Amino acid sequence: MAVRKRLEEQLNRIGMVLVEEDPDVIIVIGGDGTMLSAIRQYKLLQKPFVGINTGTLGFLPTITIENFDRFINALHTKEYDIHHYPLIKVRAKTNSGEYIEEYAFNEILIKHLEPKLMEAKLFMNGRPFNYFTGDGFIITTPMGATGYGIWAGGVATHSELPVYQLIPIHPNDNSINRPLKMPMIIPLDTKMKFEIIKSLTRDIMIAYDGAKLGNHSIAEIEISIANIDVKVLRMGEFDYFEYFKKKIIDKGELRTINEEL
Repeated sequence: MAVRKRLEEQLNRIGMVLVEEDPDVIIVIGGDGTMLSAIRQYKLLQKPFVGINTGTLGFLPTITIENFDRFINALHTKEYDIHHYPLIKVRAKTNSGEYIEEYAFNEILIKHLEPKLMEAKLFMNGRPFNYFTGDGFIITTPMGATGYGIWAGGVATHSELPVYQLIPIHPNDNSINRPLKMPMIIPLDTKMKFEIIKSLTRDIMIAYDGAKLGNHSIAEIEISIANIDVKVLRMGEFDYFEYFKKKIIDKGELRTINEEL
């Protein structure tokens, strides 16, 4: 509440006001989770997002309390840049023939709800590619590659590259299975399709940026880049390598367990 009050006071000082509808800029106060929630809710407005980081890691919200005043001045003088980032679209077909669509800014997770292997036929641009057996897949955008994907063995991908990534989770490679075992960086125009084997007896979970795609029995899943993107407001030149170093390599706050004597 203190940050919001300060924000409102500073915006009023430069002749701007906070509004609930039809904003010019969507300002998010919080961490990565809050930012992703705001993008899910307001992505269709096609207005730039900017995050004031009050969380812990905070890779998405780039405005810190330390550069708050500089941010207000940048809004006043319009000395900022707008970056465009792709959304991934997931289109799932249920066993009853219903289609469900959603969008993700960071990643899409596909895995079984059951403690059993997921089996799926994977097609790339309509052509057979792999019969997969394993725990599932993570599909990430370049921005999302620093989240769940990187901890699951994915590749750190520069946020400005026109690609996305397919990451298998615990592929089961034995005498008869030959699943995809390594992450793949693929062009944005690639379309993937998963035909789920045993879909009537083994339920699939689909999550988009941490939100679950309903409770449905899923037979097929199509993944592609959406025809809408997300605009992110940044102050001055954005140095991805410096930001990655600060947030992922060097880190900031550390979580530890302290034993009480």
